[in-house]
Amino acid sequence: MTVCKVALANLAMWVRDHYFPPSYAQATWKRLLPFFQLPGTITQDATLVQVELRPFNDRVLNRDLVILCDRVNQASPRLPDGRRLSFTIRSSGCILAAQKVGKIP
Repeated sequence: MTVCKVALANLAMWVRDHYFPPSYAQATWKRLLPFFQLPGTITQDATLVQVELRPFNDRVLNRDLVILCDRVNQASPRLPDGRRLSFTIRSSGCILAAQKVGKIP
């Protein structure tokens, strides 16, 4: 189990160094953890794997998440099977506004 933990920590630090904003250069696992715990949806086809993440409830973290997604998408990483990996952030609509219009009961 220890080998897996070390491998996971190394992967997280590699992702931090390559894709996170510069302000995360010295970030610890604890600071990165909220990004790795974000819920989302994965869709895939023959050429693309798309990860759609749910946004945070925090503006600063959302700003950093936008930068993270942009940097991943600009790098256009490929999975071992050749498919491209893409990250997006789910748009957050105002539930109360939709309720006023009558779209949500």
